[in-house]
Amino acid sequence: MKGIQLNIIPAVCLLAIGLAGCNGNNNKPGKQEKQVQVAATNDAAIIRNDELYPFMLAGVYFVHGYGGPESTFDRLIKPAVQGEPGTEAFSKSLQDAYTRYFVFPFKPQDDKGGKEAKATLAEYWNIHNTAELEESLTWLLEEGHQLQYAAYRKVLEENGGAGADIAAIDLAKYKLSKTDIPGMEFIKTHYTAFSNGGIKAWDIARYVNNICVAYQAGYLNRGEAMVWLKKAPQVVQSHYSDWKAYFNDFLLGRQFWGGAESDNDRFKSEVAGMLEGKYSIYNYMPVK
Repeated sequence: MKGIQLNIIPAVCLLAIGLAGCNGNNNKPGKQEKQVQVAATNDAAIIRNDELYPFMLAGVYFVHGYGGPESTFDRLIKPAVQGEPGTEAFSKSLQDAYTRYFVFPFKPQDDKGGKEAKATLAEYWNIHNTAELEESLTWLLEEGHQLQYAAYRKVLEENGGAGADIAAIDLAKYKLSKTDIPGMEFIKTHYTAFSNGGIKAWDIARYVNNICVAYQAGYLNRGEAMVWLKKAPQVVQSHYSDWKAYFNDFLLGRQFWGGAESDNDRFKSEVAGMLEGKYSIYNYMPVK
């Protein structure tokens, strides 16, 4: 772990495009990838780890902070893994590697007094103490941007769905204004790209990331942070059954929020990369 630092990713970062086309060159899976996919269907290859699981819901932020999928796999994960997929040695060592780098990746000892972590939460989330943190976490868990997405989606559904004429919608009837139009236009444009989960993945990924930053800031101790983290899996599992749908909605949510195009493209590429290959735990750890 010495010499390896994870940059805090401001959890304010949002909206990003769907996973359709996320797979770089759109080539068919190579021989090794096919083997990994097959192995992941074997009982021996399935990984269930209740401590690690919540952190993987925000894995894109940690992979981003470690320099992207290639850097994460080559520098951190691969050197620590033994055996081949489907073996006990592989499963155990893969879990150990991810636990080391993804469970509370922002260490209090790496930020004396939690100064940088506190500054991040204050700047991007207007959080200055534990009470404000808990209010924000509750909002992300129970409402978040999903609430706004659902409201816009309902308006579109009542006015023609993907074929809705937004200009003809009576905004006053829905207590909306012209400032709501871009959000509705985005949903209309990507109407069939969202899963039934909407953009809840976007809220949950930030929820987990913020808990990790708050731990480093000193707003939560490890036990308190775990109590909050354990609330996330049930929400995710009620909306999603696979990682591609989850992270596709994360990317769409990020774009819906208004993330910079350059950042959107990078996150899109990183999500595609982190879900592929022998050393991606997402090939072995099911959503539910």
